[in-house]
Amino acid sequence: MRRALTALAIALVLAGSALVAVEQHWRGRGYTPIIVDAPDLWSLQRAKASSADRAIVFLGASRTLYAIDRATVRERLPGLEPVMLAMDGRYPLATLRDLAADEAFRGIVVCDIDGAGFAQPSLEMQRPEVDYYHREFSPSRAGHRMLLNHWQLNAVIARSDFSLLRTVVRFWKGEGEPFHPYQWFDRRRFGHIDYDRGDRDWQKRALQENLDRHGGHLPRIAFAEWWPQVQASHAWVSAIQARGGEVIFYASPTSGLRRWAEEDWFPRADYWDRMVAATPAKTLHALDVPALRDFPLPDESHIDYRQKPAYTKALIDALLKRGLLAPGGR
Repeated sequence: MRRALTALAIALVLAGSALVAVEQHWRGRGYTPIIVDAPDLWSLQRAKASSADRAIVFLGASRTLYAIDRATVRERLPGLEPVMLAMDGRYPLATLRDLAADEAFRGIVVCDIDGAGFAQPSLEMQRPEVDYYHREFSPSRAGHRMLLNHWQLNAVIARSDFSLLRTVVRFWKGEGEPFHPYQWFDRRRFGHIDYDRGDRDWQKRALQENLDRHGGHLPRIAFAEWWPQVQASHAWVSAIQARGGEVIFYASPTSGLRRWAEEDWFPRADYWDRMVAATPAKTLHALDVPALRDFPLPDESHIDYRQKPAYTKALIDALLKRGLLAPGGR
């Protein structure tokens, strides 16, 4: 028994030393620990939207996911608990519908959405996360995710790119080192983009290529096909309002070719303004607020992480000034 315990102790020391050596190697190559987004991380925040006394939930896609500064929200709206449920590349109507059906949710929703967000193909984009939350998320998965958050916050090798299997495959195929991420999350899913390290022209090139494929104009969706999703949202907004909550539809800023292309795609007068006239929700368009309209956007669509506090302050100021939020959030 004593010999077995001694052998086990030696094995643990050797394994621990090897992990420390690998960790130090990758840190020496410039890698830092990051939180990796996943359905369990989203579900933790979805649960908080229901359990918080008074949540302010940010819905949307990447423009909200990487733009809202949690500390600024807490400072300017101390009566509210910020919750981030935006998803990279996915419009938010499925999550809005889910919050409307949740009798426990009585908070405020800031829903970043544009003309494309109300198009029928966008309706179910976040449904996989909603379904996962209701069907698979559990207290045990919540506990596992919180432990994983701690591991990912403190160890570079927590990323799957640095697993033993992935390292062997990478070596076998002669691939280079794992990529250096310029986008990352905190443990509450508030994202960050560092455009000093990222490719700020990628989005512009992708948009130009998309425009070129369609002869210079993205194919419009007929109003008759677009309007039913707006009408459906009326009931979801009203359900949240009936429980004392609120919904604010917010169109975030764009610039340059992105702004031109989106206006050409869904002309504001024909889509957004008609939605505003009919919806029971409160609304705000960034183009109506100079501090938001002219905010610097490195890729014409997203905020650099160093600018997040200023952008969040400008957004909250605009919401407060127009009476869309109460001072302090109370």
